[in-house]
Amino acid sequence: MPREKLDNIFYFFLFIPILNVLSSIATPFYPGALNPGVIRGGILSLFLIWFLINKYKSKPDTNLVVGYTFYIFLLCWFSEESSTSFYIFNKFAISSLMFILGFYYIQSPLRFLYLQRAFLISIVCIIIYFALSNVFGVGKQSYQDDSVFFGESGVNITKSIVIFIIGIPLYLRFENKNQYKTIALIALLIGVITVFLGMKRSAILAMSFGFFFYSLLTPYKTRLIRNVPLILLVLFLASPYYVPIIEKRFEARRGRVSMTVNQLKENESEGRLLEIQYTIEQTFERLDRVFFGFNVFMKKDYQGRKRMLHIDYTNMLGGAGIIGLVLFIGVYIKIIKRQLFYKTVLGNSLLSKEIFATTASLVAVQAFLSIGGTMQGVNQRGYILLYLGALMGLSLSLIKLKITQNSANKQSQ
Repeated sequence: MPREKLDNIFYFFLFIPILNVLSSIATPFYPGALNPGVIRGGILSLFLIWFLINKYKSKPDTNLVVGYTFYIFLLCWFSEESSTSFYIFNKFAISSLMFILGFYYIQSPLRFLYLQRAFLISIVCIIIYFALSNVFGVGKQSYQDDSVFFGESGVNITKSIVIFIIGIPLYLRFENKNQYKTIALIALLIGVITVFLGMKRSAILAMSFGFFFYSLLTPYKTRLIRNVPLILLVLFLASPYYVPIIEKRFEARRGRVSMTVNQLKENESEGRLLEIQYTIEQTFERLDRVFFGFNVFMKKDYQGRKRMLHIDYTNMLGGAGIIGLVLFIGVYIKIIKRQLFYKTVLGNSLLSKEIFATTASLVAVQAFLSIGGTMQGVNQRGYILLYLGALMGLSLSLIKLKITQNSANKQSQ
């Protein structure tokens, strides 16, 4: 890849996913008002304000994300507790605008490679944290099972792992240093096992369907099939170390899950299965709520108690109405449509097909992680939108490179 001059702002941009991971790991250890998560939010908020004022220019690819974010901002003014709505909106806005940062700063294959390396560093940090938690027996137990620890951050770190490992196949197409490739492959293997150890349903579903869509759309199916026996062999040889733990955690999780309606109403963690019903009932009782929702990002009253909406889809329907839900889903539909267009312009090359396969797999990951909820945090939805924006920026850079090469060829004839 040709070398290019990179400024300090770009290097700060590369540090964003690493900053998010480190702050997520550190925050539980410093739970005060100025914890690492709050400091991280302040830094990113100031950077995004500076970016919007000095760098951002309206583009067809990013206008929907900006419009959607502004719509939610307007709704916060009509909330019964606007301070609460604006507080969570700040996190929502940070994750939403990650898409614009990825689109703006990834203007070449080399820049995309550097971002992929930043993602690799991020997942290595999580794996090291996970390993140290189990070596020293430190962290939260999940599902009343102490066979494996996920640090003070808890089992939700498996959701971040899913996002980072989904992009590893594409990263391997760009990486030319064998040591980085080896680290990426090891991280992929450990990441998959860790997700299963976590027994987090949304994470397992997201990973499974993400790789399913990738395998359907990748132009490298033959190579993928050729490597399956090797992957299965490695998993089989390592199975005595992780299968017994998975079995124990599965039993612990099964014993914990309540399935009757009455139990679900009393169980906070499983009560989200009734969330859709409650949200529809409260939203559709008034016409204005149908279109605009009410009290965006605030807890809703369910049978005499306040409960946070966990599912992204109900969060948008209940808080922002049908308009908010359509905009939320529409952002990802537009990304898919634009990448399809870019793939056609690039002549359905192998690389453009691989980019589209990764895009589709990331959207599938978002669809399933949204069942568990990503709307009220900075990390998971932010990682995905940052990556999706970078993929679109990469596609545009490849189109510009193709146009330049075609122009040079015509002049030489």
